[in-house]
Amino acid sequence: MASMKTNFRVSSKIEAFYTGGKISLSNDGSHMFCPFGNDVNVLDTQTGRVVHSLKQEDAGEVTCLIVAPDDQVLVIAYSGLILKQWNWLEETCVRTWKAIHVAPVVSMAFDSTSTLLATGSSDSTIKVWDIIKQYCTHNLKGSQVVVNLLEFHPDPSKLLLFSASADNVIRVWNLTTGKCERLLEKHYSAVTSIAFNDDASLLFSAGRDSIVTIWDLGDYSARRTIPVFEPLEAILVMPKDRPFPGLGIESVGDYIVTCGGQGALKVWDYSSGRHLFTQSADLLEASRSNTFKEGETRVSQALMSAALNSIVVATHDHNIVLFSVDDFKITKQLVGNNDEILDVKFLSADETHLAVASNSDQMKIFELATLNCQILTGHTDIIVAIDVFKKGSLLVSSSKDNSVRLWQMNSDDNTICCIAVGRGHTHSVLSVTAARLSRKFFVSGGEDLTFKVWKVPSDLKKHSSNDEVTALSVSYTAKAHDKSINSLAVSPNDKLLATGSQDRTAKLWHLEKEAFLGSFRGHKKGIWCVQFSPTDQALATSSADGSIRIWSITDFSCVKTFEGHDASVLKVSFLSRGMQLLSSGSDGLLKLWTIKNNECVQTFDEHDQKVWALTPDRAESRVVTAGGDSTIMIWEDITEVEYEEKKVKEEQLVMREQQLSNLLQDKKFVRALGLAVTLNQPFKVLNIVKTILDEPDGDGLLAKTIGKLDADQIGLLLGFIQAWNTNAKHCHYAQMLLSVIIKSCPSVDLMTSPNAKEMIEGLLPYSERHYQRMNRLLQQAMFVEYTWQLMRRATASGSENIPMVNPPAMDGIHGDDVLGEPSKKNRSLIDGDDSDEADTSSSEEEEGDTITQRPISLRKPPAKGRQGTEAKMEGEDQSSDGESGMESESGGQSNRRLLLRKEPLNKTGTEEIQREGRANTGVERKPRRSMRTRYGSKESKEDVVQGGDGEGDDGAADGVMVKEDAGRGDSAQTDAKAGKPPEEAAVVRRASLRRAKKLLRKRSLSADRNRKRRMRSTKLKTR
Repeated sequence: MASMKTNFRVSSKIEAFYTGGKISLSNDGSHMFCPFGNDVNVLDTQTGRVVHSLKQEDAGEVTCLIVAPDDQVLVIAYSGLILKQWNWLEETCVRTWKAIHVAPVVSMAFDSTSTLLATGSSDSTIKVWDIIKQYCTHNLKGSQVVVNLLEFHPDPSKLLLFSASADNVIRVWNLTTGKCERLLEKHYSAVTSIAFNDDASLLFSAGRDSIVTIWDLGDYSARRTIPVFEPLEAILVMPKDRPFPGLGIESVGDYIVTCGGQGALKVWDYSSGRHLFTQSADLLEASRSNTFKEGETRVSQALMSAALNSIVVATHDHNIVLFSVDDFKITKQLVGNNDEILDVKFLSADETHLAVASNSDQMKIFELATLNCQILTGHTDIIVAIDVFKKGSLLVSSSKDNSVRLWQMNSDDNTICCIAVGRGHTHSVLSVTAARLSRKFFVSGGEDLTFKVWKVPSDLKKHSSNDEVTALSVSYTAKAHDKSINSLAVSPNDKLLATGSQDRTAKLWHLEKEAFLGSFRGHKKGIWCVQFSPTDQALATSSADGSIRIWSITDFSCVKTFEGHDASVLKVSFLSRGMQLLSSGSDGLLKLWTIKNNECVQTFDEHDQKVWALTPDRAESRVVTAGGDSTIMIWEDITEVEYEEKKVKEEQLVMREQQLSNLLQDKKFVRALGLAVTLNQPFKVLNIVKTILDEPDGDGLLAKTIGKLDADQIGLLLGFIQAWNTNAKHCHYAQMLLSVIIKSCPSVDLMTSPNAKEMIEGLLPYSERHYQRMNRLLQQAMFVEYTWQLMRRATASGSENIPMVNPPAMDGIHGDDVLGEPSKKNRSLIDGDDSDEADTSSSEEEEGDTITQRPISLRKPPAKGRQGTEAKMEGEDQSSDGESGMESESGGQSNRRLLLRKEPLNKTGTEEIQREGRANTGVERKPRRSMRTRYGSKESKEDVVQGGDGEGDDGAADGVMVKEDAGRGDSAQTDAKAGKPPEEAAVVRRASLRRAKKLLRKRSLSADRNRKRRMRSTKLKTR
């Protein structure tokens, strides 16, 4: 059973790298520089792949480029009148300067020392630049038209510059004087190329006037004019040190090569003007190709590379061809731009080549290892579809020229030629498919609404000329659909044929019986692709309605429907022995489907436009896709690789976790913390921090541990701190770690970290919130302590004064602010003075002190609904007092113990202290009576004092209710000394309590408003 595939990745690409213009070649021949829109691509001439891409955004389109003879400097001119000097090996722009020209630069030249650069512009001026010192040395004016060609004299000591412009004149500039020294006038059309002989004594010029002129640089006279009978784009000087037997030249001599409108290389003896050799086959292989338009030059540029021993030719259709100097045979051909690709298939027995049908009448055969391309000509209109027979050496193509062609690959040299052609369709042939088991037939269909079955002769031989190909015959023809046939598929046993049409139906045919079997209906738009399952009796169809359907070929019913593409599904193919589907659409997406559960396993988004072509290889380990973005992508199956990587990662994780446990057990916290951070385990890091803090001198050990972490680990740890800081449970550890990191790490390193801004924005709001919460908690704790101190003062007797420590200062709240200035008596109590003078103050002061001495209760005043309960409680106290009489001294001490307890008291604790007080007085409390019996008067219901804030069990006085009679033993004595009845003293104390609570609420509301204002400002800053 085949394993299910889960993922693919792009292993290689065949992309467009050249869109026209002048190319440049490095002196060692290893790299080629090609303009590509606004960028320049650097190709490795051996592999044909782009190794560097020099990109820019704002300078405009590339108009010209040149590399220095030392291969170190590349200068590019842009349409925005900008010149840029690049270090192309590192893909960095070294220098940018204005060209000073008022029109784009169209020609450039370096001198032999790589120091001087000349630029020629459409504004008819020439400027010379010193690249080393970075300034303009000359501004040469003389031409009235575009300067389209520049060349320095090979001898740098002469300082001569040759320029050619559209006025058919060659100008010789003397850079010493800065003037035009000579005008060379012999051409009657634009000069396109100039060259020098080996000793730089002669100058060769070629132009579109179909002549070559030889100039003597001694006196600048024209020695000879050679007619070549074609417009020329390039002239090259052949090496003088050897003969060329492959060209039929047996002797050493003076030879030049011309190349132009006919697309063929020609060799001339310039000493005699005699024509010696013409290339047998031109660059395009077929002059009748409609790609070439009449009046257009087939060659745009030619360069001689001594290092490669080749002539590099750039053609009009953006192809770059390398010819051997010895025999003029093609050594390598690179396709600069494939245009829109319509179909692609693997080719050869071991699938080392790709056959590509682009928006052209030429078919391209790529060798995957070197990207060397063979261009096959024969069709006279766009090739739409191709298919390969089982063994991979036979290829069939269909075209809009109403014909199909059969191609054969030679296994010896992998060359391909056309061996047969079939004509019979009356309209464009849009689809073709080959037999699966044999090479006896193939089927084609198209816009004429019919499909044809073509016989392939068994004795078919390979021919060398396209004019001698065999004519194919048709064995079966049928009108299949009402609209164009977009797709054909032959079943794995070669017995059935499926057709898909633009009329929204797919049909099944029996090839042996030549009979129609049935139709598949259900798609809402035209069908783009049909494909048989390799194992099941099922057919897959993809449609312009964005869906894929699987049909049973026995009852023609729809078994499965897959929906996920947002646009037309152009291709579909079975994988994993029919258990999965791979589809491509006009949305540029590839989708991998599992048929069993209708699930899309993976979506691949690499193409920018429609994906017309999708083909897996025989082993299904590679998939090739291509489309409207002119890019061919080869995908490899990485399911097994990902599984192995996942397995290794799991094993490493287990080992590291065990290592972490061992380090924690050995108390090696530095390594343990670093390992936990590296493993990205925040919970483990938090536990390690807690363990470190539990150790003796935990703070110092934590600081020492943090100081030994590297920058990457500190960055990860700060991310953990940011997450912990959002949780009130872990914020203390987060703040502690943050403090240690800030103290131990340089601030510059922290601020220059990649995520510094996001980290600070995440820490600030929560840190301020935690600070405000702790501040409020501190205020509440201080107020409870302050209340407890005042309760001690209020319950102190005249004979037994309890010294009071200074109450802790609260944030913004002081006891004197709440309760007023203390009296002399209270000052004496605070200072520990027991003199009688403190008891003999005036009555007015005593009355004011009564408010100050009142113990503050944190519980809210009783509501009206609670009057009955309060009356009940006070009634119990009154009945108890009535039973026991006057409060004894021991009872007063028991009540003082209740008020002097520092820890919170619950209900049980209060009852125990009350029982203790009753035991000291020796009075037994009687059972409770009913409400009506217990309360004898209305006033007894109001004498109730409550303790605690009623908002929880936390705090010094929460949940404790202090009754009025609990401190009556001492407070009664104090009130008696002050000359006030108990009822009046209770009213005064209640008033003091209300004022204190009102002021506290006011300050709390003010703090809340300030906190909310700060939070709003923090959010605005964060946004």
